Order: sequence, then structure tokens, then C-alpha cells
Amino acid sequence: MKASLTGLSRMVLALLATAGLLLAEEKNGVQLTVVKKTLDRNDVRGSYYYTDRIDRTQGLKVTIKNVSFKPMPEGEVEWTIVVRKYYSSVVEGFTGVEKLKALRPADTEQMVMGAAQITGWAGYYDAAKDKIEYQVIVKQGGAETIRTQSSASFDALAKRARIKKVAAANPEEAGAGAPAGAAPATRKAATPVPAR
Repeated sequence: MKASLTGLSRMVLALLATAGLLLAEEKNGVQLTVVKKTLDRNDVRGSYYYTDRIDRTQGLKVTIKNVSFKPMPEGEVEWTIVVRKYYSSVVEGFTGVEKLKALRPADTEQMVMGAAQITGWAGYYDAAKDKIEYQVIVKQGGAETIRTQSSASFDALAKRARIKKVAAANPEEAGAGAPAGAAPATRKAATPVPAR
């Protein structure tokens, strides 16, 4: 009995590891993986009917890997996050562009980009919260290399959204007038990037 449980747990772990690899898109020598990432959590535990107030900032963790045998030139990563509010038909969104450094064969670049406020509640019997949909496009030499999105209807959802453009993460990209080490004013609330 004990041996069969150990074997079963190993099989489950192997399946979970394989499923994690299936989430990556691969095209034109580039492997792209996007995962939603909680950047800040300010949930409040309530006592009234066991309801908790959800208040989170979520972004995207993007992993780009060169799976070809040739070096990959510099490029850019264009991202769009769309938030569907649980309490209304309002759809808001954020979009931005991040620089992608050149990658040698088998090199990997990880980035955290975008930020959106997610609110809602979780109760003993029911729960409701905002939903995030995303699209990430990797471009090299002005041409699209690979694209991934969270749902097939993302383009229709993005057309309905009020999308705000977000400044670049690097101050040098945002403009020459910004002092070294200072973040652009629009970046503070829109694209927090944790220290590595």
C-alpha cells in the first residue's frame, strides 16, 4: 500500500511538471511563457458572514527563451492587460512596451511587466473578483516573432476596453530629461518591478 502511494505521488508530480511545460508557446526559435503574478496583496479579512475583501495588484511574469541554435537579436515585448470588473460591464486595460536584450542560444530572460488593481470579495458561500486577460507579443526587427494571449476572444475584449498606455520601465527609455535612477511619474502606479 505504501509503495503504491509513493508511485502514485511520483506520477502526479511528473504530470504536473509536464503540464507546466505545456503552458509555453514556441515559434520561430523563441519559447514564451506568461504567468499572472501577484505583486501586492492588501486583502482584508472580514467577520461579517465570513467575507474577505480582495484588494491585489497583479502583473505578468514573462519568460522568453531562445530555443534555436542562432543568437537572437534585440527586440521588444509589447504587453496588454485587460481587467473585467466583477460588479459592472466596465473593461479597463493597460498596455506598454519593454525592451528585450539580445539572447544567445539557450539564454533565458525573465521580466515582470504591467500592473492592474484587482478587487472583489470571497465569502463562505460565494465569491466574486475582477478577472485579468492578457496578450504578450515579442517583436524582433519590427516583425512579430511570437504572440500569446489568455483567451481566444482577447481582441474583441480589448476593443471594448478603455486602454491606458504605460511608460517604459527604464528611465532612459522614458525620456532624456529624466534624472538617472528616477522612475517616470506614470510608472509608479502602473508598472512596479520588484528588485531581483
